[in-house]
Amino acid sequence: MKLHFLQAARAIAAWLVIADHVLLELTHGEPKNSLTRVAWILGDAGVYVFFVISGFIMVHICWDSFGRPSAASSFLWRRIIRIVPLYWLATIVALGYHRLSATHGAHAGWLELVLSIAFIPHVDQEGRWAPILPQGWTLNYEMMFYIIFALGLSFRREIGLLAVGVTLAAFVIVGPLLPNETLAYLASPIVLWFLLGMGVATLWRWRSVEEPQWLVSSVRFLEPLGDASYSTYLVHGLILTMVLRVWIMTVGPLSIWSVPVSLAMATIGGWATHMVVERPILRIAKNFWKPSRQLVGSLKVPGRS
Repeated sequence: MKLHFLQAARAIAAWLVIADHVLLELTHGEPKNSLTRVAWILGDAGVYVFFVISGFIMVHICWDSFGRPSAASSFLWRRIIRIVPLYWLATIVALGYHRLSATHGAHAGWLELVLSIAFIPHVDQEGRWAPILPQGWTLNYEMMFYIIFALGLSFRREIGLLAVGVTLAAFVIVGPLLPNETLAYLASPIVLWFLLGMGVATLWRWRSVEEPQWLVSSVRFLEPLGDASYSTYLVHGLILTMVLRVWIMTVGPLSIWSVPVSLAMATIGGWATHMVVERPILRIAKNFWKPSRQLVGSLKVPGRS
């Protein structure tokens, strides 16, 4: 069953992240600037909302799939179809842009490209834990969560949910003790937001909660933007770079008014990318691989075609 408020929440989360990045451009990331602190709060909130939604949706769509044969592989494949193609394309475009504009990441080589598209966290040449497409850092955590969740699908629901939750919590606890820097990085407490979403979804399904009609009516106008939120998240960095450069060339120094303008342009660009690029890619990928009807029904993402 489609949950309309989740799509609205996706759109809002994307806007929070965009606002964070625009404000940081405005303040140059100066820690003592109050707007910088506001930016950090907005950006963190946006990422946390995305992670909670992800944890919620994985439980919600797979509620009846735990313990079924091939549930894990079908789940992973559908996640790959949903996440990977557009991210790979955006990463290649980002690498090309970095090379042409001589910005950060311009010297990334084959190793950095392979690590980025394989969702393996790594330190770039500037000493940052960032893939070629900077915002892809959250997808590294997403893919790790998907793998752990897929393993949990091999068991009946009660055991599977408990196993995923215990694994995430234990990973965070032992993370600082791990000798491998990549694993220690992935063991960040931020992954507990997935666990929160799983807990909310579990209560939602156990209590057979239904989405209030007043809420559906209130947020329906945000659904198209929520549908496009993944595209918006991936391409907003490039769009903001172009918008802010044009602003400086035509208007002058950045001002607070550049924030709503950038939000609007990033939203439009993300929606256009969703319609022109993401949706055709998803149609091609889904036509290439069609799982059994039973699994399609049990694993369908609310609000996604």
